[in-house]
Amino acid sequence: MDHKNDSDPTCPFCPFSDPGISRVVEHVDVYHPEVDTQAGHSRRPANAPSTGTGECSGDYTECPHGCGEIVLNTELSAHLDLHFAETVALDDISSCQPELPVDMESAVSSHDAERQEWLERGTPGLLPSEDRTLSSWSLIGGTKTPHNGRAKRLGRTELGPHAHEKQMPSWLRRMLERGSMSIFTNTIAVDGTLRRREAVENETRDVIPVLARLCEQDKSVQRAFFCSPKVHQISKIPKEGGFCGYRNIQMLITYMKETQLPGHERFPRELPTIFQLQDMIEDAWDNGFNSVGRVETGGIRGTRKYIGTPEAQALFSSLGIQCEANSIGASKEVRAHDALYMNVAAYFRGSCALEEGHKVMQTNLPPIYFQHQGHSMTIIGFEIRDGGSANILVFDPMFRTPPAVKRLRGPQALTSDPARVLKVYRRGTAYLQKYKVFELLNSLAYDVKRASQWA
Repeated sequence: MDHKNDSDPTCPFCPFSDPGISRVVEHVDVYHPEVDTQAGHSRRPANAPSTGTGECSGDYTECPHGCGEIVLNTELSAHLDLHFAETVALDDISSCQPELPVDMESAVSSHDAERQEWLERGTPGLLPSEDRTLSSWSLIGGTKTPHNGRAKRLGRTELGPHAHEKQMPSWLRRMLERGSMSIFTNTIAVDGTLRRREAVENETRDVIPVLARLCEQDKSVQRAFFCSPKVHQISKIPKEGGFCGYRNIQMLITYMKETQLPGHERFPRELPTIFQLQDMIEDAWDNGFNSVGRVETGGIRGTRKYIGTPEAQALFSSLGIQCEANSIGASKEVRAHDALYMNVAAYFRGSCALEEGHKVMQTNLPPIYFQHQGHSMTIIGFEIRDGGSANILVFDPMFRTPPAVKRLRGPQALTSDPARVLKVYRRGTAYLQKYKVFELLNSLAYDVKRASQWA
């Protein structure tokens, strides 16, 4: 190994050094994305303050699992734990394993009993204590109007490690243009005919009915709610990196296409690609929808810059698809993650008759675009556990559909350990309490009267 030379360029934030200045610059871009010389305000999500472990350290590392994510060293263990959960197969689950207790992720709370009472009897809608504004911008009819001041160019804290790149690397562009691998299978239909079915490598249908059955089977679950079973689970392809926002938009579009909601005709064929979604967002800015986004990002076409709730809302609003964005934070009475639980519970409970007494309630509601600092997911459900603890249930594009879930899609398929299969879909207090602000984007283009059915 070469010896360090005192004259070598060094990183200003850690002991790293290299004879090549370009290597040092690349190191800073990748491992210290929270340090930026340009003034900017928080955008992922908007108005997010410092988020506990998320912004206090410059110690980043690339996920050794190969997903392409760059994560904080302090969060690497939890990240790898979810990677392990996504690989669980039925063969890995022993029939003699005891039922798992409520996991630590969903049990870290000192107000569980009080929260359960609210979740059971609360009224639908936003909590009075919630902040309905997104950053210093008011969202009216899908456009942003500044309250004061000028929009500023954002940096790496908000847009990710590649905030200032002009174009993504050519190898990544080629990989994304190729897209996911399609797998063709032959199945026998009910009428006895042979049908050929195409399955996309990173897209899985019929996951929500499996999760509903697992929640029914899990003795630690008191009550669970799910959105429409027609939502597809979509994950990133290996090595693509930080395109979670685009993958979540694709999941919302699968719901629109499957249910033929107003606006589905905008997506007549296969799902739009990442590049097509970038074009649609840029077109939305051109037409005045959240157009400040172009100033803040410097443009996203052909780049790896992070997108968030404002871009998703701009895209859907520009296509005439009604949606509503809300920012959720802490108040004197309610912590941010508890406010999130209450909001999501109210969303699902508003279409259900709780007196029916069903443990698992399957609705036809749209999924929810969910954002916190640095990452976004798609909320597909909510559950209340023993003792009043709660989880949101998500499709996280960072993780693939576990093999066990694919094998459980048969109507009679069961497992002896539902909690283990559900782990990759659950986000509880231990995860959520690290963040001070959350954003939700709800579609308004659905019929509430038709939104309820039971599993």
